Amino acid sequence: MQTLYSRPCLGIAVVGTLLLSACGGGGTIVPASSATAAAPAAQTVSFAAPSSPTVGGGTVTLSGSSSSGLPVTYTSNTTSVCTVSGSTLTVLTDGQCTLVASQAGNASYSPATAVTVSFMINGQPQTVTFAAPTPPAIGATASLSATASSSLPVSFTASPSTVCTVSGSTLTAVAAGACTVTASQGGNTQYAAAMSVSNTITIAGAPATPTPVVFSSGFTATNFGGLTAATLNGGTYGGYAGSNLDGFFCPPGTNNATELCAGQGFAGTSGATSSAFYFFQSPTIPTGEYVGLYLQAPGVTAISAAANTPGLQLTNQTSLSFMFNQNPEWYGLPNHNVVVILTLGNFYNTGTVAAPAPCNIKLETVFTPTSAAATAYTLPLSQFVVAQNCGIGTLTPSSVTAALAANAGGPVAQIDFQADGGASAITTGSPALPSSANFTTATSGGVYPSTLSLTGPVTFQ
Repeated sequence: MQTLYSRPCLGIAVVGTLLLSACGGGGTIVPASSATAAAPAAQTVSFAAPSSPTVGGGTVTLSGSSSSGLPVTYTSNTTSVCTVSGSTLTVLTDGQCTLVASQAGNASYSPATAVTVSFMINGQPQTVTFAAPTPPAIGATASLSATASSSLPVSFTASPSTVCTVSGSTLTAVAAGACTVTASQGGNTQYAAAMSVSNTITIAGAPATPTPVVFSSGFTATNFGGLTAATLNGGTYGGYAGSNLDGFFCPPGTNNATELCAGQGFAGTSGATSSAFYFFQSPTIPTGEYVGLYLQAPGVTAISAAANTPGLQLTNQTSLSFMFNQNPEWYGLPNHNVVVILTLGNFYNTGTVAAPAPCNIKLETVFTPTSAAATAYTLPLSQFVVAQNCGIGTLTPSSVTAALAANAGGPVAQIDFQADGGASAITTGSPALPSSANFTTATSGGVYPSTLSLTGPVTFQ
């Protein structure tokens, strides 16, 4: 540092970095650092989360401020949920939105500490409208109907399950008592969950008396080797068979050294005494075999591969009744079980428009005949399982009641009685039982027959 001493009456001299008073004697040394600019002042940012923005609620203007009065800058750390342009917040979807407010400072003010706020963005509000259903009788069902203001689908639950149950939009009354049905809509990325609506109904104590309905009153007389015949109600009936001996298809009426598959209907003296049978037999024991006798609903002559097939729509019926017998060679086996299949009429395409794959919902069970002679049987529908749901994920094997609803499987269009043995055997029903066919006991003629026969009406009640 250079220093200049003052001399009287010589004025003010500036040398190097010192300032000296030249008059008045003495003199004062002034350090150069005392002459530099003042340091920038501190500043703060104030920023609060905006009030309850919602999806679809439009844009929101952000209103942060700085103590310096300088403008605040905003950025979003969650651009998949919310974005910022200038001071305008745009909501994209529901979820947590995180914003940062900052002020970079200038020559007079230092940068402020940024302020980060996080808040939840909710979907648009919605409401559910749900009127109490008419209470069904015990064992009967009711269709549930509710709407959401968002037009999103509404789901249903019911409690207690000892009184009532729900499958899809079908309510089933199980026992007498108070049944609470709740309609809910859980929302999505655009709509918040709606407040659930509950209605309590009273299930009456006496179960509904099932109304008997006739699927077939009996059979016309026909030898349908290669042909089909009609029930007394105008539905087609017939048979089918196949084994490993024929590539698992034996054309009806086949009669050669390898196998015989055919059937016949008898008019009897009335519908109650009419009957029909179908059988497969071979002198060679097959490794896999199936035989079926089927009958279709009144007026039905084929299952459509492109549209719904009409049939018998069940309402409060709970069982299937028929008279059945099988040949004594088959009946004498330890396992002489028979499969029963209900094919429902509603059509589903499990393929594509260009390559359709027709599908009908099927219910199955297995029963054990108690005699080789014609004997009456009644099978509870609860003994059946959903064996083919056509891609409807809500239909589990136990969803028989839901499958029989008009808006699901629809009416019963066809009933099959089957022998399935060896490589063709299945295990189905509730409880699950294995199917069978006669591979073991030959007739005196040295052939192994499996014969299915029905006598009289087939009804639901």
